[in-house]
Amino acid sequence: MSLIAVWGPPQSGKTTLSIDLAYALSQQGKSVCLISPEPYSELTARMGIRIIYNKSLDQAYSAIGNLQQTVLEADDLLYVLAVPWDHDAYGEEASADACKELLKQAQTVFDFIIVDCPAKEGEMLAAWSLSMADRILMLSGGSETASMWYNSFKKAVDAVSGRSMIVCVEVNESYDYLSLCKLIQKNPDAFVSHYPNAAKEQQSKKTLYGIKSKIGKAYTESIHGLCEKMEVGA
Repeated sequence: MSLIAVWGPPQSGKTTLSIDLAYALSQQGKSVCLISPEPYSELTARMGIRIIYNKSLDQAYSAIGNLQQTVLEADDLLYVLAVPWDHDAYGEEASADACKELLKQAQTVFDFIIVDCPAKEGEMLAAWSLSMADRILMLSGGSETASMWYNSFKKAVDAVSGRSMIVCVEVNESYDYLSLCKLIQKNPDAFVSHYPNAAKEQQSKKTLYGIKSKIGKAYTESIHGLCEKMEVGA
């Protein structure tokens, strides 16, 4: 029943955080629907999932009322909605009403809905997710270009500030995230620890959450800490 939108600059760790947060919540016994509105889904590629039309976001738009039949079960209590593998990026976009109704229905079916919002503007489902979200995880970014993104999207970022948490996902171990937060005039609410060689781990694992190594345990604890700050348990 809680809608969480994950948003921020390009390459800030949105997709990784969305996936790992979804696994964390589902392993706490919560049903989670993880949504990727991108016309080419990095999220499903990262999870090693092939989306067919009958279990896709495209089908869900045209079959409002049958959401439980159109989501793909990725793991226990973890479901995914994304575009099919052969989606036409230049095809007709879903209407505002279809996007709104889809999210409203998802809120009646799942304990949590997590939307991995694209950094760019113009995606209808992402826009409605940001408008309807109970909580927005606003990622700081991990490079100087993040300040340019925050400047470009200042009105939109300010409009949702009351429902936002600023999260520093440490995609770069040596980067000065506190200085970046000063530059973008945001106070960090949470940090997700750096995971060395994350890309290599992600080639063989769907999630970084729950890995038993020393690094994995530290990373998992930082996800738990984020859950606690979001007041959704750990």
